[in-house]
Formats: sequence, C-alpha cells, structure tokens
Amino acid sequence: MEETPLEAIPTFTPQRRQTNKRSAYLILAIIVLVVLFLGYKTLFSGSKTASVSNSIPVLATVTPEPTAISTPAVSESPTVTPTLTPKPTANPVDKDTGLDRSELSITVENGSGEAGVAGKASDILKNLGYNVTSSDNADNFDYTNVTIQVKSSKSDFLSLLKKDLGFDYTIGNATSDLPDSFSSDALVIIGK
Repeated sequence: MEETPLEAIPTFTPQRRQTNKRSAYLILAIIVLVVLFLGYKTLFSGSKTASVSNSIPVLATVTPEPTAISTPAVSESPTVTPTLTPKPTANPVDKDTGLDRSELSITVENGSGEAGVAGKASDILKNLGYNVTSSDNADNFDYTNVTIQVKSSKSDFLSLLKKDLGFDYTIGNATSDLPDSFSSDALVIIGK
C-alpha cells in the first residue's frame, strides 16, 4: 500500500488584538477633547454674559484713585471695553465747618511748567467733592508752592481749601481777593 503524504495541518498562532488598544486610545482622545471643550466653554462663557450693574456703592475714601470697570459693548459679538471710573468721592460737606465743597467752583492752573500738575490737583479736589470747572496753564511757570485766590463772597471756603490742599501741597499765598468777574469762585495755581 502506498502511503499518501499527509497534508500539512495549518497551525494558528494567536495574534494580538490591536483593535482593543486602538479603541482605548480613541476613547481616551475623545474624552480629552470633551474635557478641553467643556473647560473652555465654562471658562469663557462667564465673561461674555457678565454685566455691570448700573448702581455702584459709594464708599468714603481719603485719597481715591481711578479704577477700571469692564462694561460689555452692545453688538452681535460681545466684547468687553474697560473704562476708567474714579472711586466715589468722600462726603463733600466738611464735618468741622459744615461747608459743602460742591458749592465752590474752582479753576486749577499749572504754574510750575511740569506736565500734568493741574490735572493731578484737579483730581484731588474733585475727589474731595469740589466743583472743578477747568484746569489750564497759568500766566507763567514761575510760581512756587500753591497760590489760592477766592472771591470775597466765598471767603468762608478759604481756610477749608487751604486745609484740604495742605495734605498734598505747600500753601504759599492764600487770599480772598479774586475779582467778581472771574468765571469761578476760586483760583488755585500749583507751583513748583
């Protein structure tokens, strides 16, 4: 008898299943993307819908400084535009004399020649409650210290104005002989 050759029986070697690893990586990548999206959405969605209240509480301060308040602009795509708003002023009525600072109109002039001097003094006076009507350069830049002139009808304010400016400046000359034709009740010239 003849023997027939046996056919080779194929042997199967188990192969690693790459699909499980790939699926795991794909699921992990999707989870990371979802977390990033939700984090971005949560972080930036609050700033688009934030609104600033129209009423700002008034706080008494001694030397207020400007602060930035963000207000959303009205448009199809919301944007935030910061604006400078000075801190609220202190009570304009002096507790010692009973004089209301808001009743005195003041012109502030720069007599030193240094840029921004009149603006700084104007801000100080405004924050105390005075009615600063204008700030400009003086007739010359040779002033030393601070010169204060008040109309005779408002002479009660002279000592209060000296006291208020004395915290930040050296007062030189202070009189109540400002002409009645002057546009403001008082003139303050800031010197060197």
